[in-house]
Amino acid sequence: SDLVMPRLGGRALYDAARREGQSVPFLFASGYSDPDRATSPDPSVPLLRKPWTGPDLLGRVRDILDRV
Repeated sequence: SDLVMPRLGGRALYDAARREGQSVPFLFASGYSDPDRATSPDPSVPLLRKPWTGPDLLGRVRDILDRV
């Protein structure tokens, strides 16, 4: 999930899923170039910084799913 989205940002979506007891694999994405703003709100959740390529995204998703 992108960290900044209309109405429900990535962190809020992640927190809502956890409150509901959902344990789903998660990946944060950010277009911010400032390292202070482009950090994962949860150190256990990976962050993909934009711009990324298709292989970058697929590799990250594969890594996450391999840990499930």
